[in-house]
Amino acid sequence: MKIEPILAYFESVAPLSSAEEWDNVGLLCGSKDNEVTKVLLALDITSDVVREAKEKGCELILSHHPVIFDPLRRIEPDSAVELLIKYDIAALCLHTNLDKAENGVNTALAKALSLQDTALYSDDFLCIGTLLSPMTAEAFAQYIKAHIGSPSVRFTETGKPVYTVAVSSGGGGEGVELWEKYRFDAFVTGEIKHHQYLFAKEHGIAAFDAGHFSTEDVVIEPLKKALQTEFSDIRFMKSERCECPYRAV
Repeated sequence: MKIEPILAYFESVAPLSSAEEWDNVGLLCGSKDNEVTKVLLALDITSDVVREAKEKGCELILSHHPVIFDPLRRIEPDSAVELLIKYDIAALCLHTNLDKAENGVNTALAKALSLQDTALYSDDFLCIGTLLSPMTAEAFAQYIKAHIGSPSVRFTETGKPVYTVAVSSGGGGEGVELWEKYRFDAFVTGEIKHHQYLFAKEHGIAAFDAGHFSTEDVVIEPLKKALQTEFSDIRFMKSERCECPYRAV
């Protein structure tokens, strides 16, 4: 089988045209006519991930973060791009289009946290739902850490229980300011800046920074299962070498 049917599948569930204008998505290395029998899924395409794909006989790596984002002035030896070319491995990258998709990253994060009655607001990169029962902010921080494997969770304490939760995976900290539109109790993302913490405190929002990697890696396993169901003749596997790049104490 060729890569082209996989591209067609994603045009139906996460169209490339839905990505933000500044983004770089699609088949960034290789040809749609390349034959494929095994696909490695990873949040990031690093040199180690490409070597893993080579060792496992994968002809395609599917990632969330684009392996090429800014224009390349030089291809470094042993870089991910150099190794993709050297080993003739294709790279399909689905970034903001997958964030917005009905069964994309934000939906996966909401499901990982077992949010109920969820609604996806693609244009705002938000998925909003409710907890099974209210929790204190500290208890919810521990809950997040346990359910998505975050090395650490930073949060703002409001003194009130949280129930309605908005999630915006990865670097979605600016979404906290959508509180005036959606009136959520809690906001979960992967990166929160200082002024965004201040906004949360001033407006009584329990804001949770659970790490960029952890809030996005949750999509890889459900994506793998969906693809395996759709393309039974191809073997899809999750990378074992794509890991959170930091530790916390």
